[in-house]
Amino acid sequence: MSQKLLIAFVAVVVLIVMIAGISSVTRKNDGAAEESSDIVDSTQTIIVPSEMPERISMEIPAGFTETASSYYDKYYVLNDASVIVTGEPLNMNSQDTKSYGEIVKSQYQQSVDDFVLLSEEETVIADVTCCLYEFTYAIKSADAVQEMQCITAVAIKDGQVYIVTCKSHRDSFMNYQQSFRAMIESIRIADADPVSSGSAAASQPQTQTSALPVT
Repeated sequence: MSQKLLIAFVAVVVLIVMIAGISSVTRKNDGAAEESSDIVDSTQTIIVPSEMPERISMEIPAGFTETASSYYDKYYVLNDASVIVTGEPLNMNSQDTKSYGEIVKSQYQQSVDDFVLLSEEETVIADVTCCLYEFTYAIKSADAVQEMQCITAVAIKDGQVYIVTCKSHRDSFMNYQQSFRAMIESIRIADADPVSSGSAAASQPQTQTSALPVT
């Protein structure tokens, strides 16, 4: 074989090896993207899909932007952090914030992996009693684990339940903790219209609530 043919043959072999390597990396990256998407989907559905309830407002810290997804019509994000507000009419008039909060906590324990409760407290924000739960958990797929940390506020006013969920990756949670706390402390819930509130309460079946965290 002449020297020119040998050089050409070696070049072709090198090119084939390079193409094979690029294809392998591309397939790996595609798989990682799919895996990441699965984890995001699982993380989003920790809270049942819902429209943001009326009458609640809060101060959104600088850097957080409003967005939407197939799960939520409006929530707020900054890098890996998110703030989601959900709610529902209270089905049991005798249920208070503490008892409803215990159900929320229990549902989290049943719905995620490696749940660890870090703290729980009852406080009053703008004349409304709130139960706060801070915890860590994991979202697991076949090939990856996403470690998360979350603080959830539960409040009830005028027959309406409000759940504010602030979460991020566990290793970056401290970067957002002050913002999460400030956001929760800024919560304001307007009074309900007495006429519409009374009509809604009368029409609600007296059964156990279902708008709770799910996987």
